[in-house]
Amino acid sequence: MNPSVYPVPALAFAAQAGLANPQVTQEIPSFYGHVVLLRAEQGEFVVKFSRQAGRLASEVTALNRLRPHSVLPMPEVLEHREIWSEHGKLDTLLMPRLLGVPAWELPNPLPNPAQTAQRIVEQMLAWHAVSDARGFEHANGEFTSAFLPAFESWTRPLLDGLNTTASPFSAELRSAFAKLWAERERLLAPITGPSSLCHDDPHACNFLYDASSGLPVAAIDPCDVAFRHREQDIFHLADAFPDWRLLETYLEHQPLADGFAARRWFFSLWDDVKHSQNVAWYDAAWFANKFAQLAQVDADFQHVADAVLAAHGDALSNVG
Repeated sequence: MNPSVYPVPALAFAAQAGLANPQVTQEIPSFYGHVVLLRAEQGEFVVKFSRQAGRLASEVTALNRLRPHSVLPMPEVLEHREIWSEHGKLDTLLMPRLLGVPAWELPNPLPNPAQTAQRIVEQMLAWHAVSDARGFEHANGEFTSAFLPAFESWTRPLLDGLNTTASPFSAELRSAFAKLWAERERLLAPITGPSSLCHDDPHACNFLYDASSGLPVAAIDPCDVAFRHREQDIFHLADAFPDWRLLETYLEHQPLADGFAARRWFFSLWDDVKHSQNVAWYDAAWFANKFAQLAQVDADFQHVADAVLAAHGDALSNVG
């Protein structure tokens, strides 16, 4: 994305919202959109644009669901609407800027890695302690006491989408995902416990940090917040900065049922299909690498992992 596209509509939106003398201080491209940071007479603000239709409306709902149960501050939405620019219609949010710096601006190594991990895990545990007596939430907002039907309601459309004629997924990956779907009951059977309120994308880059101590000071960017199982949240903890040991720290506080090593990759693969379909992203080597990781902990997937690696053989050398 060209950064020059966004300052003009960001400044216009800010002025329409009543900010006096707004000025752009920084732009941050992101997977789902683009962020423009502003300074105005009233303070510092964030203007956020989305690449996916409807994503920001979902984010407003997600923030409102998580914020009452959050240990860390979360963004407050001042205004959300679609605006017109010379580049077409833009879905846009305006929020006050929270204190803190992104993970990639922190010193390496972290000054207090164990404390950073502990604080993030405390936030995760606070959200996950919130349950719904009706059970697990479906994509349409209904609930069931059993986990599997809820999982299927979110995931079956993803399977259908990757098998359409317009899908970029290779034949080998389609076969691998068919195997993944066929094994869902076996893999998910050990899951126990109540539903949990899930952020749905809580990796290290979706927190803000104190620049000196490296400790988290805010939580941001929830995805499809819902009452799911905590395992559908925590695999994200290893998605960025794995040396921080966020996932390992969580498991020290909340041991999980046998089989999580495989379910981690199971959930992660379906999550990547969701992101692929949301923003038209596709990286065959990325998916092949994850199937290889799954096969290392569940031998039943070795044959499909071998097939996708044969088709996309640069996976392990080009994907971190």
